[in-house]
Formats: sequence, C-alpha cells, structure tokens
Amino acid sequence: MSKLLLILFALFSVGVPDLGAQPVPVEKIRDQFFDFDKSKEAALVLYTSLENLDLTKNPVLLAYRGASSAASAASVRGAWKKLEYFNHGKRELEKAISQKPLDAEIRFLRLATQENAPGFLGYSGEKKYDKAIILQTLTGVAANHPNAYLYLRICRFMLAHVDLETAERNAVNQLIVKFNIKK
Repeated sequence: MSKLLLILFALFSVGVPDLGAQPVPVEKIRDQFFDFDKSKEAALVLYTSLENLDLTKNPVLLAYRGASSAASAASVRGAWKKLEYFNHGKRELEKAISQKPLDAEIRFLRLATQENAPGFLGYSGEKKYDKAIILQTLTGVAANHPNAYLYLRICRFMLAHVDLETAERNAVNQLIVKFNIKK
C-alpha cells in the first residue's frame, strides 16, 4: 500500500500530463470565425473556447483568439469592458504577427479586425501592408493547396468587407477564380 501512495505522491508532485487533451481543430475555429456575422455572440463564444489555452507556440490560433477577443467587444457591456476585450485581442494579434510576420492567414485576421474596428480606436494603420502580404502570398500559392478553401473564403471576405483599390479588387477576383475548385 505504501508503494502505491509513494507512486501517487510522485505523480502529483511532478504533475500529471493531460491525457484527455485534444488538439484544437483549426478548421472548426475557422468556420466559427467566418460565422461572426451570423450572431452577435459568435465572437465571444469562440473567444471563450480559446481563452484558457496555451497558444504561445501556435501563432495562427493565437491570432484567432485575438481576433475573436477584439470582436467580442461588440457583445459585452460597458465601455471599459469593451475596450479591455478589444485591446487584449489587438495585443494577441500583434504577438501572432511578430511570431509569423508573413503568414497570410494571420495578416487576414488582423486586416478583418482593423476593418471592423471603430475609427476612434486608431487600429487601422497596417491595412495596406496586410493586404499586400495577403495578395502576394496567395498569388504564389498553388490552386490545389490544402488550404485552398480557406484562401477562397479569405478572398470572398476581402471582396465583400475590405476597402480595395481597383488593382487589389482585380487581384482578389483572380484569386477567387483560382481557388474556386470543388471542395
């Protein structure tokens, strides 16, 4: 009996790995992000599901958590609470970009956040740079890339929600044609 107690003590002293932990399904998170416009609370639901995860080694998921936190400001009460959610999201987006500065998906999440941020928050200075990185990256990606469906969704979002110059709009339309393959 004492050996069993000793083993249990050793396990709990060192720490027990979370054997039931499942990897976060990025496809589900992407779907939830693109559903933000369907429900005022959708961003808060996504943020809450990611809130307590250690995403320090996953900048893409960190960016989704940041974007969902910033967007959650629309569904919380009180000016300070709204600002707290927005600023937290902004910090996480910037941290994700510092970890993977040329990642088109992360840049898209910041661009989408900047497009939807109220002007008085002053979070719009990187839109042009983000659009350029997204377009440059996606132009160089093969049409049959495993993330082609995501890239199609990004392009459609940009066409519908982002202020694009004529050349950018033309490039996005070309990318839509390129990535519009059957899933």
